[in-house]
Amino acid sequence: MMISDVLKKNLAVMISAGSLLVVTGCTITDITSSTSSTLDAVTPDVTLNRFVDVRIASIKKEAAKGEGENLDALADLMGKQDKEAFSGWMLVHYDELFNNLGEPEELISRIKQVYPQSAI
Repeated sequence: MMISDVLKKNLAVMISAGSLLVVTGCTITDITSSTSSTLDAVTPDVTLNRFVDVRIASIKKEAAKGEGENLDALADLMGKQDKEAFSGWMLVHYDELFNNLGEPEELISRIKQVYPQSAI
C-alpha cells in the first residue's frame, strides 16, 4: 500500500469520526473520558453514577426549577418514561432529595426509594 493510500484511509476514518461527533453531540472530551476505562466496567449503573457525579450541580439547579435537560437525561438513564412528571416530582421533593446529600450518587438511591413505582 502506498503512503497516499494510507493517508486517504486515515483521513476517511477521521472524517467519519468527526461526522459521528457532530451527529451525536459528543465532544472529544466525552469520547476520551468514556473510553479511558475498560468496556467491561461500563454498565448502566456506572453510567448513571458517573452522570450524576459529573452533573450534580446542574441537576440540583434544574430540580429547583422543575425542568431542564439534565433532568431529562437523568429520567432517561433511570428508565422514567414521563420526563415532565419526573422533573416536576424532583421539584416537589427537592428538600427530601438534596438536604444533607453526601455523595452525588446518594441522590440515585434517594430517588429510587422515594419515587413512586407507579410513575415509572
